[in-house]
Amino acid sequence: MLALIVLCSGKLSAAPLNVLVGQNKPPYIRLETVSGYELELLREVIRRMGHEAVFVFVPNSRIRALLESGNGDVATLQAVTADEPGVFFSQPYIRYQNVVVSRSNDELTIQHPADLAGKTVIAFQGASKVLGADYRDAVLQNKSYQETVDQRAQVEMLLQGRAAAIVLDRNIFTYHQQNSTMPAAVTVHELFDSTLYRAAFRDPALQRSFDKALLSVLLDNWYQQLQLSYFMQLNQQLPNRFYCDGPTDSY
Repeated sequence: MLALIVLCSGKLSAAPLNVLVGQNKPPYIRLETVSGYELELLREVIRRMGHEAVFVFVPNSRIRALLESGNGDVATLQAVTADEPGVFFSQPYIRYQNVVVSRSNDELTIQHPADLAGKTVIAFQGASKVLGADYRDAVLQNKSYQETVDQRAQVEMLLQGRAAAIVLDRNIFTYHQQNSTMPAAVTVHELFDSTLYRAAFRDPALQRSFDKALLSVLLDNWYQQLQLSYFMQLNQQLPNRFYCDGPTDSY
């Protein structure tokens, strides 16, 4: 049973939920202001559940273990399968689209991860673990390949000509490109499938409540306005098995 606290107004409200999220990743997560697309979305969904979201920022590699050990009520995770013992996953709430970006003037042909061989490539941290076997094999022998947590520097290195290609989420690239002092025309190469993230819970009742509130948000004009505010386009179409006529859910 959820604990209840009494507000000064005398009304009852469900206790705050501690939400385990990753670290600084604008435009999704901005640590200094506790804002960003992902945080605002999660905050609104949890508000519609009747709770307040309290964000706990930790490295992605630690999120799963912290949730399972009881440190946190909600965690943001990429589910591997629909059935993972002890963890209950929501419907997808966010879509990441990793792409390869090169400078247009270089006229690179990149249609497969193997086309990255021999090129100076800078990817986000962990890319070789999550982008599939073809990508992993392509970069394994590339001595000019590196991964970084600093995605602003990643974009700057491309625009300055210090990297032939970078691998990162499309919205993250656009954010840093717009804030760069050295703009350059680029080509976006779409090699990878989208990555869907879900909220993970130890409590199945909370998971069901989250799904109900999430659907309410997805069907609200507020959701479209949030995307336009951060991305200037609508690019977060999500599968959800609770849509009456929407796409089927899959892992």
